[in-house]
Amino acid sequence: MKVVVVSREFVKPYSPTPNHLKIHKLSLLDQFVPTLYVPLVLFYTIEEADRAATTPSRMIQLLKQSLSETLPPFYPLAGKINGDGLSIECDDEGVLLVEARAEFALSRLLHRPDFETVRKFLPCAAAWRRVEVGDRVAMIQATAFPCGGVVVGVLISHAAADGASFATFLKGWAAAARKTGEAPRPSFDASTLFIQTKHSPRRIPFFGVCPVNRGRYGTRRLVFDASTMARLKAEAANVGVQNPTRAEVVTALICKSLTATMTKVSGLDKPVVFTNAVNLRRRAVPNFHDDSMGNYVWLPTILCPLEEKDYDGLPSLIGWLREAKSKIDGEFVRGLEGDGGFNALQDALGEMREFLARTDRLVTFSSWCNFGHYEIDFGWGRPAWVSPVGFPEESGNLIVNTVLLLDTRCRKGIEAWVFIDEQELEVLEQNEELTEYASINPPVSEIED
Repeated sequence: MKVVVVSREFVKPYSPTPNHLKIHKLSLLDQFVPTLYVPLVLFYTIEEADRAATTPSRMIQLLKQSLSETLPPFYPLAGKINGDGLSIECDDEGVLLVEARAEFALSRLLHRPDFETVRKFLPCAAAWRRVEVGDRVAMIQATAFPCGGVVVGVLISHAAADGASFATFLKGWAAAARKTGEAPRPSFDASTLFIQTKHSPRRIPFFGVCPVNRGRYGTRRLVFDASTMARLKAEAANVGVQNPTRAEVVTALICKSLTATMTKVSGLDKPVVFTNAVNLRRRAVPNFHDDSMGNYVWLPTILCPLEEKDYDGLPSLIGWLREAKSKIDGEFVRGLEGDGGFNALQDALGEMREFLARTDRLVTFSSWCNFGHYEIDFGWGRPAWVSPVGFPEESGNLIVNTVLLLDTRCRKGIEAWVFIDEQELEVLEQNEELTEYASINPPVSEIED
């Protein structure tokens, strides 16, 4: 499946960044997250009746114009990583936008999702790779299809945005394209809350805390459709789980399945550690605004025993997840704020190290459910599919085993993207308990809407 680059240009902000905002300091939590480019690809199909009025050239021109109008309030995204590694230079040079064309039908890809092809919709081969000093914070590719469809692929440095911030930017861009006046009002004051201190190192090494791998990674897309999701939640409720959520039951099921898989493949003799990212915006008292930009996340941790006889399955796992998350409360968030934040962060890292000292294997979970990806409408309808793209198979970077959860298009199911060792993935997809509920990489058109 061939994708041809047509042009490359930098889209600059419509109005310049004020001088007092030219240097954007990273927050204490921005310093902790991995310095990787996080990808997201949105696929838009165009109904036949709309194709005459919505041509690919008009669509891409609209994307460029609305991006320029969106960047002033999102000014750090138009900048580059500064040499000190602790700030972004908001130089207004803009966001790299690559225009491309695909020489195949979009329906072909949506019928048989191919991860290698999906990576072709990104502006460079940087998905999940380290962001270096001088790199642009954000890059975008818009790819037009002969059928009239368009794919928008975005890369943003994790140092500038967590998953919720990423979605806020995309919603703002889409609102500008539709000219609705409903754009988010982003706030970039995280560094005044979670402040750098003179004791802070240049980077707080996430990869120095967590066991990591350098090897052949694989990707599997596991889809829990709406009806299967309802059944899984009902079964969890029947065994004593109160009001189970979609993310909880899928996370618990995958935790259990991954533990069995890793034990079988690697002969583990220690429990597996799982972290589950928590959005601090809703944990703070009072809450931080949903449009707060930057990294507002922490990683509570649980241990999963190797033997099923040591716990009672999903109820135990969901209970442990809830208990770990309950500790990330208003008091915890308040401790990370102000001059004492660095000490509180070190204490939290100390607790994480205690867990990790009891294992050789870590898997990080992050849920992007309810972020509204399928509401990102640039004026030609909702996306047909949203993909985070797989890890590169041969990674020169340090990589942590990762599971990323996203909504399905109907927002009642879940797509779980699992990034772990390829040999372990081959065993995982044979796990009968998991595959009773999950379909492996089904056609997008076959997912319930």
